[in-house]
Amino acid sequence: ASWLLGGKMAAGIFAALEVVILARMLGVNKYGLFILVVVYVDVLDRLFDFRVWETATKYIGSYLAEGENEKVLSVIKFSYLVNILSGVLALVITILTAKLAEKYFIHSPNSYLFVYIYAFSMLFNTANYTSDAILRIFDKFKSIAFISTFYSFFKLASVLIVFYLGLGIKVVLFSYVAASFFALIIRLILVSRALNENRLYNWWNAKIVLIRDKWKEIGWFLGNTSIAGTLKMANDEYLGILLLGYWSGKDAVAYYKVAKSIVKLLLRIEDPLYETIYPELVRFSKLNAMQDLKDLIKYSMKKLMTYVVPVIILVLIFASPLIGLIYGDEYLEAVNALRVVTVAGLISLGIFWINPVLLSFGKPGIRNVVDIVTMISFVILLFILVKDYSYMGAAFALLGSILIRFLVSLYALKISIRSRKEEPS
Repeated sequence: ASWLLGGKMAAGIFAALEVVILARMLGVNKYGLFILVVVYVDVLDRLFDFRVWETATKYIGSYLAEGENEKVLSVIKFSYLVNILSGVLALVITILTAKLAEKYFIHSPNSYLFVYIYAFSMLFNTANYTSDAILRIFDKFKSIAFISTFYSFFKLASVLIVFYLGLGIKVVLFSYVAASFFALIIRLILVSRALNENRLYNWWNAKIVLIRDKWKEIGWFLGNTSIAGTLKMANDEYLGILLLGYWSGKDAVAYYKVAKSIVKLLLRIEDPLYETIYPELVRFSKLNAMQDLKDLIKYSMKKLMTYVVPVIILVLIFASPLIGLIYGDEYLEAVNALRVVTVAGLISLGIFWINPVLLSFGKPGIRNVVDIVTMISFVILLFILVKDYSYMGAAFALLGSILIRFLVSLYALKISIRSRKEEPS
């Protein structure tokens, strides 16, 4: 967790600096344009993302525990194939719908060309999900930290060079695609080394038919995690940004994004904890070591809140000088939105562990019910608030949906624990 956190925080700092540079150099309107282009592509990426890494983690980990190496290789091949096919499909759909995005969401002439360029980053990113899952399973957290840091540093350096040379958004997007390509190559090299160290060779020659007895189970698990990925797209900032672009324009998008970007840096701590404890929770659940599972959750939450709560308090108190100092006075309108999404972020961190627990119990369906309720509440709140209250409406919609998620998640966990106790040992 420490290696992942270090890498994610370093990457987060580089990403935050990148946002600051983009926001300052482009100005409110052009920065809003840039964000709408990136978000539209990312929405389609999420829409066709099956979240294969969660399925790969569960089944690779299970087969490793049972010593069935040939089936481990079969799951790896299956996961990469799903990633590649979903990436190609997402790329095609993005290109076909780029002009519709320009008309209804981006509202800027020839912006569909920007969508074309950035769409290719999806194709290179697809295989990364399985690669990272493999690296986590074999405890290659230093490697993941290195890749995350390299990717964010490459993007930051590219942005600095682009603006130093007086170039624009188009070249920035080309540099994003290049960063995705190089990160793909590095990941594949590191995965190959990790597999060879564990005497797992030539996964591309594996026979997927070896796991045919699990096809139905894997398909069910994969389908549920896919739905969860799509729902997370709606629950996260993506839908809010697109609706802001549709109703309120690029300036509102810029203010909301600035508020979210500061909180996003704080939320970076959630990803390494999730990625670290999920394989362990799968193992504890498999062994029925429930006390170890509870101890891991308590320890993770204690560490998390020790570091996060003081920072949250400082952000709430010094929101105005923070935005003015970092992004400039033209973004000061985002101060109250920052306070609202900061509170939402704190609540979200407090329940981050429920998702991996539900997956480790083999309850992806219940996890999806939580996501569906959250999504419906978020969408309803967006339609009620955004049209009249712009980016502040989006911020309060996010907070409201997180509060609902908090309550529903606790109830879902209670049901899962009860059903697990009733299962025959």
